Amino acid sequence: MSKVKQVRRTWTREEKLSIISEIGVDGASVLDISRQHNIDRYLLKRWLKHFSSAESADIERQSVFVPVVVAAPDPAPVHPVCIEVGLSTGRSLRLSSDLSDTQIQRFIVLVETA
Repeated sequence: MSKVKQVRRTWTREEKLSIISEIGVDGASVLDISRQHNIDRYLLKRWLKHFSSAESADIERQSVFVPVVVAAPDPAPVHPVCIEVGLSTGRSLRLSSDLSDTQIQRFIVLVETA
């Protein structure tokens, strides 16, 4: 049985930098790039560690902008309060502030005619 001799690939510095610069572009992970270039992911991680610590200025990372939408905050809930209406008959009427003007007028008419 004959053994197939495996040839170890060598990568130039520029090739390594080019390959690791693809990580993160369009959401590509280390695993995605390692599969794309047929490189062991641990080798790719080693390259990342080497270049990020020793020569981080040489790697140009693409800036990714995320759209941000600033929405107006929801208004605080308004709880109805009690309002007091003084009537011409000397009576007073306490009502909730969440009533419509028409409802308030009806109550006033009812109390004044009673």
